[in-house]
Amino acid sequence: MERPRLFTPGRAAIVAVPTLGFLATPFLPFVTEPTLVFGVPAAMVWAAGMVLLSAAALHLVEARYARSGGHEADAREAAGSERESERGAGEP
Repeated sequence: MERPRLFTPGRAAIVAVPTLGFLATPFLPFVTEPTLVFGVPAAMVWAAGMVLLSAAALHLVEARYARSGGHEADAREAAGSERESERGAGEP
């Protein structure tokens, strides 16, 4: 059985969207204009939106990883490394 991969092109694209949004912030036209949204500068609203979008993107990536069996594979890997460390501790 193939081990599920956390980093895939689809998951990287999901996380790239808010990252590019953050990087594009200085180049957006509303940053240089004195624009307010609900009394808050538009750049701060944009940054807050990118923070929320980042959290949603990371949650989506984690959910897709879990659905593909990633947590079970992580648990098997952790159990295997614990057994190896126990064997190594008993040796002189």
